[in-house]
Amino acid sequence: MSERLDVRVLNRREELEALREPWDALWQRCPAATTFQRPEWLLPWCRELGPEEVLALVLRSPSAQGLVGLAPLAIHRIGAERVVALLGAGITDYNDVLAAPGYERAVAEAVLAFLGERAGAWDVADLHDLRGSSPLLAADAPPGWSDEVEKHEACPRVVIPEGAGPDDLFSPGMRARIARARKRLARAGALRVEVAGADSLGELLDALFANHRARWISRGEGGVLDEALRPFHRAAAAGLCARGALRLFGLRLDGRIIASLYGLAERDGLASYITGFDPEFAWYSPGLVMLASAIEHTAREGARTVDFLRGREPYKYAWGAVDRWTYRRRLRHRGARGAAAVEGAARPDGRGEVEGAARASGRGEVEGAMRAVMSGEVSPEVGLVRLLGAAGDLAAAERALEAAQAGAGEPAARLEALRRCVAERRAACATVAEMLGAHRDGGGAGEVAPTRTAALFDALCARSEEASVAAYSLGDPALLDRATREVVELLERWGLLDQDRAILQIGCGIGRFEAALAPRVREAWGLDVAPRMIEAARRRCAGLSNVVLAVSSGVDLRDVPSARFDLVYAVDSFPYLVGAGAAVVDRHVADARRVLVPGGELVLLGYSYRGDPARDAADVARLAARHGFDVLVSGERPFSLWDGLAYRLRRIAHR
Repeated sequence: MSERLDVRVLNRREELEALREPWDALWQRCPAATTFQRPEWLLPWCRELGPEEVLALVLRSPSAQGLVGLAPLAIHRIGAERVVALLGAGITDYNDVLAAPGYERAVAEAVLAFLGERAGAWDVADLHDLRGSSPLLAADAPPGWSDEVEKHEACPRVVIPEGAGPDDLFSPGMRARIARARKRLARAGALRVEVAGADSLGELLDALFANHRARWISRGEGGVLDEALRPFHRAAAAGLCARGALRLFGLRLDGRIIASLYGLAERDGLASYITGFDPEFAWYSPGLVMLASAIEHTAREGARTVDFLRGREPYKYAWGAVDRWTYRRRLRHRGARGAAAVEGAARPDGRGEVEGAARASGRGEVEGAMRAVMSGEVSPEVGLVRLLGAAGDLAAAERALEAAQAGAGEPAARLEALRRCVAERRAACATVAEMLGAHRDGGGAGEVAPTRTAALFDALCARSEEASVAAYSLGDPALLDRATREVVELLERWGLLDQDRAILQIGCGIGRFEAALAPRVREAWGLDVAPRMIEAARRRCAGLSNVVLAVSSGVDLRDVPSARFDLVYAVDSFPYLVGAGAAVVDRHVADARRVLVPGGELVLLGYSYRGDPARDAADVARLAARHGFDVLVSGERPFSLWDGLAYRLRRIAHR
């Protein structure tokens, strides 16, 4: 149980203003806090855009000096509902509470407990734009509340390599584009990049507003810096500038500001909040030059990241940005307006839709497998395994294929590829169908799960080593090698493999990844609950001196040394931990943090077999928040052969 905190409630904006100094001191103590949690951002928001009354929770600990938490909330009326939200919602890209290191869980639990005590004052708590590491995702909802967590917004981010020089910041193609644009501008006049200080702030803000408005008007749209928001941004920019947290850039051509970038100086880099340029100079690509100059300035300051914040605009990915997701959590207590309808829809014993789904489940899974192939959602190999699992045996799968029809074009070609897979590998299909049947009957939860899983995979391994670790390989070593290469290429693309790195796999199976990765790393460890699979892995990795293979308990990583690994990864093994129960999953993630070095990464390729990506993403976000990880990738589908979803988490150095 977390420490019980003292909670003081502030209802007036003036009380929140008076808290500025201890608020700032708490922000300085929170290594994961962003500029959007600073008083310089949220106090102007309250004055210019916020409600008359706030609901700020100030949290203190009997055993610590100063604040240990601040939850800046308010209650809004949206239609007939009373909605609890974080201050700044709407124009703030990352919302959150502030929680001092070591108090994250206690702060989140205190916030939910307070909302439970004041349940008569609100109907729904809508907490959105939360990063995966947010304490608000880690705390469990009180019994009887409905609780929905979903992926909310993509925030593409660029990581600047440590020690990167000017030529390392951009790809060769991007460097060439930047050079051409700078030459065009240099021929047009004298070019200079300026960063706003106290004396130039007003001029550069006016230019930002003008350039942003002109750019959006040229596209027939209004932009996001209308007159109503400008007083807020003037006040916030002045406060942030005084604290050294503003990076407002202006690109001058013969003294005229033709492009602007409104940035925030985060602890580890730059957050690009708003950009704009004069469309009169569009041919010169001033936005490209402005952004390149801002990134170069950021790198010279020693920063490691450029965060493009919300939105998946194509230009962001041209700079090499990778999505990081925010999350939205909606909580409704038992007595809230509309709660009965929500609970009725969620009950497993409900009528109508649930019963209809149950009646159609067998037929629907068969049709769904073929639709997934024809739409291009999955490869024919994965679709075939789905079809065999849904149909129950090879004969039923073939009958379903005979009955299937596709009009013309690409869907028909994909259906034909599925038919060829069956025709060319009938014997393998029959074996895989039998293995899937054993798989369905061999599961288990709780304490018996590891024993049953070990027995299941020992038996499957005896039938076909290749098919036991990837049914879609249909026992074909060449197909399994292709699938293995896809995973290896992903890890390489993410920069997780190097000769000085140690890696650990949870659920190594027959050692295919250890054999493939051993030449690329310092040491490769593999654990599996099935003794026969470890035997197969040792045969496969014979002669590789940097490979360590061992039978694991299946319930934790207690025998693995602490702070040894740069990467812990699991390829299609976490679904068995999820099936064993939440406690087993929690222990594995906690142990993964323990065995990783600071900044090390946990990569989960496939989280569950529940068929609910939103629920999986929410679970991963909560686990990350609870155990000190930052979510870098959530639920991406990076493979062409396999349909596994990827989750990439980085261990937060200070917690």
